[in-house]
Amino acid sequence: MTQLDNVTRPKSQRSKRFLEGRAPKIAENVKNAMIMKGGNTSETITNALKDLRLLFYRM
Repeated sequence: MTQLDNVTRPKSQRSKRFLEGRAPKIAENVKNAMIMKGGNTSETITNALKDLRLLFYRM
């Protein structure tokens, strides 16, 4: 079994575009995360979120 046997080959132009969009890139897109505090959050988590905010907004 060669490595090419495991490759998904597109059967239509639409699936080809989809697979090209999912392929690895030389320069990846920027990733974002939204971190929110819930109503039932412990003090430890609240302090950790405050520390994260200080790290990211100092830049």
